[in-house]
Amino acid sequence: MFQTIKKENSYRKLFFAGIINGVGDRFSQVALLALILNLTGSGLSVGITMALRMLPFLFFAPFSNKFAEKWGRKNLLLFTDFSRAVIAVSFLYIQTADDLWIVYIGSFLLASGEALYGPIRKSSIPAIVRSEHIKEINSWEQVLIGFVLIVGALSGGVVSFLFGPKAAFSLNILSFLIAGLIIRSIPTLESNETMTKEWIKNKGSVKILPLVMASSFLLMLITFDVLVPLVNGIDNILLSVYAVKTFHAGDLGVGILYSVLGTGFIISPMITKWITGRFLSVAFMCLLIEGVILSGISQANSFVLVVVLFGILTIFGGVGNTLLDTAVMQTLPSKFHGLYFGWSATIANTFMGISMFMTGVLLEFISPRMMGLIGGVFYISLGAIYFIWTFRMNLSIEKSKLAAASEN
Repeated sequence: MFQTIKKENSYRKLFFAGIINGVGDRFSQVALLALILNLTGSGLSVGITMALRMLPFLFFAPFSNKFAEKWGRKNLLLFTDFSRAVIAVSFLYIQTADDLWIVYIGSFLLASGEALYGPIRKSSIPAIVRSEHIKEINSWEQVLIGFVLIVGALSGGVVSFLFGPKAAFSLNILSFLIAGLIIRSIPTLESNETMTKEWIKNKGSVKILPLVMASSFLLMLITFDVLVPLVNGIDNILLSVYAVKTFHAGDLGVGILYSVLGTGFIISPMITKWITGRFLSVAFMCLLIEGVILSGISQANSFVLVVVLFGILTIFGGVGNTLLDTAVMQTLPSKFHGLYFGWSATIANTFMGISMFMTGVLLEFISPRMMGLIGGVFYISLGAIYFIWTFRMNLSIEKSKLAAASEN
């Protein structure tokens, strides 16, 4: 695995830019939420800020591919990094509760940059990585997520506590600038196919809806992007609720759980490397296992047991994410990568936002343990349905159909 990332020079730069970018953003997020609570004591203000971080995905992610086609992937990533560095400066001017408008506008604009950045970064991976290395590189993507969770969340809290939120905001500004300079050193993020004259000439002709209706594989992916985030939203809310309300472990408990999640993502490649085939089937089996573990967490009476179970759950989540992304990148023609990942981010983040809001409302009437059990059963059901679906699908045929569509 380490040999692979050594060989993939362009991806290695993209990886470290993602680490620096992600850790800096976590620093800012942790400091910003703490600052909001200190200034206002209002959970509503936190909720508005979190909602504003999700909303831009609905408006901008679907068009990320169009912008990348016009200006190039590398140029778009550079623009979003450097522009976010400028936007992040505004947080240094937050002094009182009257300055919450800076929080809201700044959070929306930063998230808008991420809504453009995320899909284009992901669609760049199969463009710059050799096909035989795709699975290993997608494993490194899980390591990136885990590292950002552990270092970003914990270190951000420590920096904000010891030196104040402005120190965390300053580090975030610096992280965007450094990440942008690293991206600038990458020769290109375009695939050979997307750079041909024929593709440039016809780049506006691809439409997502007819493509989905013509492909059972894409239909599976889009429904997955709708349904699975509904449970992810429950998890995002319950993580803090379990730590603070159910087990009375406070902020330390929240930090421990996030650290365990990060550790699980980092460990997951050790499992993924042994899987050599049936990527979709194994990915959905991991989803089913996640559901079983979530159901167990909802009934656990020990915080230590909950920590262990969340760690195991995330290992399976990391394996499933890697295999699903690999199947997507290997089956979809590169012409469709930007289009798919843009719409995937839009759909997933929109439905996760809806789920987080509805979970907050339902927790007024349903216990956290019952919500966790509902989420676990939903995961089990989805995992079983999609697992069965994979045996009725031939990815080779789907790949041929999509390749033919890419030539039209």
